[in-house]
Amino acid sequence: MKILLADDDRDQLELRSLLLKKKGFHPIAVTTAVDALKEAKAHRPQCAVLDLKIPTESAGLGLIRALKAFDGEIRIFVLTGGDAKRINALPEMELVEEVIVKGSSTAQLLKKLGEVEDPQLQLLRAQFAKEKVVTFDVKAMPRAARSEVVGMTTDGAMKVRVAAVPDKGKANEELRDILAEWFKVPKNHVDLLHGETSPRKVWRVRK
Repeated sequence: MKILLADDDRDQLELRSLLLKKKGFHPIAVTTAVDALKEAKAHRPQCAVLDLKIPTESAGLGLIRALKAFDGEIRIFVLTGGDAKRINALPEMELVEEVIVKGSSTAQLLKKLGEVEDPQLQLLRAQFAKEKVVTFDVKAMPRAARSEVVGMTTDGAMKVRVAAVPDKGKANEELRDILAEWFKVPKNHVDLLHGETSPRKVWRVRK
């Protein structure tokens, strides 16, 4: 999962970025509100973790509004060293998942980010880690604004948004890339078993 990290404290930004990488996330680290919006438009992350003062509170609040105006589905988490009660009362906090006070446990942030992912996807990850191979259904959603794994259907298929059009195997190749990245395996370890021309497909992934 791609996460936008915005903080004008470069040391904290680097530490947070390294931690998220170790946990399997894909951080996009920036130090200004302008760059944060630019990178959000370029990479369309699912989540954003923002220092509210970047470098001022008004700049941080403006960034929250701009991110939500661009992508209403992005999940925003705010880090602050200020008065959390006052900040939670600001109207922009209606657009935010949670305000996290700086200095609190890093595990709190990781837990919140982990909750963004569908629990059924977490089970699929765990199954793959244990068994080293999984076979599963995928419901492909082509012509999407961004390519990403978004959750599970009620009958247990992985839902994947694909930017490519379903023409001459382009969507299937992009699906292979997405699944390889999600499972962190080489692309030649991802096999399409059934459903080449159907939105509903069966894939196998192996270590």
